[in-house]
Amino acid sequence: MKNRKYPILLVCLTALALPLASRAERIEQTFAAEPDSVVEIRNLNGRVTVRSWNRPQVKVVALRRSRAVEVHLEQNANHVHVHTHLLQASTPASDRAVDIEVWAPANANLEIHLEAGTLQLENFTRNITAEAVAATVLLRNLSGHTSVRTLNGSIRAERCSGRMEATSISGSLQFSDMTSRFLVARTTSGDIYYEGNFRPGGSYDFRNHEGSIELRVPANASFELRANSVKGEVQNELPITSHQHGRLPRPSTARSLLGTVKTGEAMVRVTSFSGTIRLRKQ
Repeated sequence: MKNRKYPILLVCLTALALPLASRAERIEQTFAAEPDSVVEIRNLNGRVTVRSWNRPQVKVVALRRSRAVEVHLEQNANHVHVHTHLLQASTPASDRAVDIEVWAPANANLEIHLEAGTLQLENFTRNITAEAVAATVLLRNLSGHTSVRTLNGSIRAERCSGRMEATSISGSLQFSDMTSRFLVARTTSGDIYYEGNFRPGGSYDFRNHEGSIELRVPANASFELRANSVKGEVQNELPITSHQHGRLPRPSTARSLLGTVKTGEAMVRVTSFSGTIRLRKQ
């Protein structure tokens, strides 16, 4: 009988020794959302997910893995603060993570800073500013003015229609099913991929230093093109009226390409220092 007690005792002692990381503490609070609310999120590490809903409230759920990290939730007038603070500098990186989920009205303004982890934003109509150091960013169904910057994290945007500026040092940039009229995509050493059409009267600027830039557009796309790679090349398979003597270079690769696709209803600029620029049909 005594021998049978030992495994039970061992399990109990093991459970007591488990760190908070294996049984994350849930912190939850709901705030009344005033007109033109601002939700500010500053997190050291973890998953941050922000979605819209049809309630006049901002709901925050945070999962904290270690008491060495403090979660601070506060509302000041129309400003909701969601901040995490490191209380012990020696805390391992695995215990610094706080996963944060936020639900807010679609017309809320978002200001977000994330050191490391992942950031996901969905279905908002107002201004969004996001900065990340080593975090990947996913944007879906945004129709306001969105500005996103990362140091070495990738940025992916899907089905966004508002003005967008996406900038990274070494992360890749990817855009699909976009209906934005204004887009600036800049990365130093990452690839850029765009799939979709260009809106009439729109302006689109794609730039990197090294890495490939690929634009894949439908047959009815209509735009003015200025493409240039200083040390790379421009590969084209689109029916374009070239401004270089009125015809395409032979073969259809060059360091630069200026021309009009269809009637040139949008303006597209593509620039790279040493990367390859590819213009493809969908």
